[in-house]
Amino acid sequence: MIEAASSAVNTPITNKLLNPYYLLQYADDTLVFSTCKGNASAALSNVLNTFSSVSGININVPKSAIIPFNLSASETDSLQTTFTCKISMLPLTYLGLPLTLHRPGRAAFQALIDKIQGRLQGWKRPLMSRAGRLVLASSVLSSIPIFYMSVFKLPGWVIKAIDRIRRQFIWGASSAGKPGIALLSWDRVCLPKTAGDLGLQNLHLQNIALLLKWWWRIYHLPDSQWHLITKLLYGKRDHNIPPLCWKKDGSFFWKDLLSMRFYFQWSTTSEVHSGKQTLFWYDDWGGTRLAYYGGGAAPPSRSSISLIKAIPIWHQLLPLPMTQTQHSLLEKANLLSFTQDRDRIVWRWTSNGIYTAASAYRALSMAGKQSFPLTGIWKLKVTPSIRCFLILLALNRVLTQEQLQRRKISFHEECLMCNQKICETATHLFLTCPFSLAVWRKLTISMGIPSVPNNCNCLQAMLQLFKNSAPFTFKDTVIATTFWGLWLERNNRIFREEVRSLDAIHDWIIREATFFMKYC
Repeated sequence: MIEAASSAVNTPITNKLLNPYYLLQYADDTLVFSTCKGNASAALSNVLNTFSSVSGININVPKSAIIPFNLSASETDSLQTTFTCKISMLPLTYLGLPLTLHRPGRAAFQALIDKIQGRLQGWKRPLMSRAGRLVLASSVLSSIPIFYMSVFKLPGWVIKAIDRIRRQFIWGASSAGKPGIALLSWDRVCLPKTAGDLGLQNLHLQNIALLLKWWWRIYHLPDSQWHLITKLLYGKRDHNIPPLCWKKDGSFFWKDLLSMRFYFQWSTTSEVHSGKQTLFWYDDWGGTRLAYYGGGAAPPSRSSISLIKAIPIWHQLLPLPMTQTQHSLLEKANLLSFTQDRDRIVWRWTSNGIYTAASAYRALSMAGKQSFPLTGIWKLKVTPSIRCFLILLALNRVLTQEQLQRRKISFHEECLMCNQKICETATHLFLTCPFSLAVWRKLTISMGIPSVPNNCNCLQAMLQLFKNSAPFTFKDTVIATTFWGLWLERNNRIFREEVRSLDAIHDWIIREATFFMKYC
């Protein structure tokens, strides 16, 4: 195998795989696979030299390498003499990824972790807002491992190490290395914004979503190199057997893909034509899968039976008594009309039925989750810091005195906004405090915003104040700015001992809201 500089051309591998040379080219890198039988090496050397003399493109010998497989020392020396380049052995790094016959070890992934850690060196984390840190963690730190996750199933310790870096960057860490105050659990930080959380990528689910593309390509790119190689190595003699039922043994990469079959079956439906490529038990050919209701009654020898073969003998496969769901599915099966066309796999999560990594991740991350009623907050005409603050406030995760007390951190036993001897909760600070109520009433008179509802928490109040309207109006921006302004006033009184009058806060809110509407 020789690596040399060349142009960006792809030469497909034939399905016979009998040619003495195989060529794979990516951008400016070329992989040439060859045997050592007869004069194959000399012929390949002549081809490369002829190409160089005709095109004027010289092979970069210092960057080229020979990687021998099952060759003796004398054969390896002969190759080095013929091509005059160095000898390398697996594992090695190619196109930024570890190239190895076995599952990559710890050292291969440590380079990825070090790269992510190195990106923090030039960032001034203490000078960034929480929303700014969240954006950087999402757009930069979370995007670095995408290339790896598109090829490898990351070990759990790698994901934990990357999550530790992201978590410390978002929430901060003390000089002693102790983690900062996490306002949300990490699981909630990695939930989508539509679920009411901060929307950072869940690397485990993203890894699965990216790897599902390999299953999709096996089904929908029959002429691709990937399909031809996997079919040659793992396929079965019966061409109607779908790839999900191919051989269970093989390389570590194939075994990782097999571990994700469930996710692919869950994300696809079968468009039945011939019924030969659709699995009776595991494919969704009638709105759901019989495997969910079979109770394990199908013997292993029949678990890969096709739909067209199973329909005449379904009474031998299904347990009795049958459920209503099974009755409904079999009624649909009796109405199917089979043709000679091959069955087609359709992606469930897009309107056009074509796989995308984004739709796969969205489906995986929202599985079993309910939509958050205030997702429109992320579209408010305010700064990202205010949007992030409003989400935390709706979830009751703002560091009021009540939250500090729960975390056993020093706190004041009074509200500095109204000087009452009361534990400062989010509801009191933003809704029932006499000073805050005065601010809300003044804005209701001057701007016509809705009155603050009584006997409710911050989430309930925000639902009534915003009413999840879109596009958001100037009044919505004023409401958001009011929550933010009350929080800033509270912090200024605690940490700076600065106190503003009611009129000053009112004028500041109107001025800031006007600015946000113009520039946000």
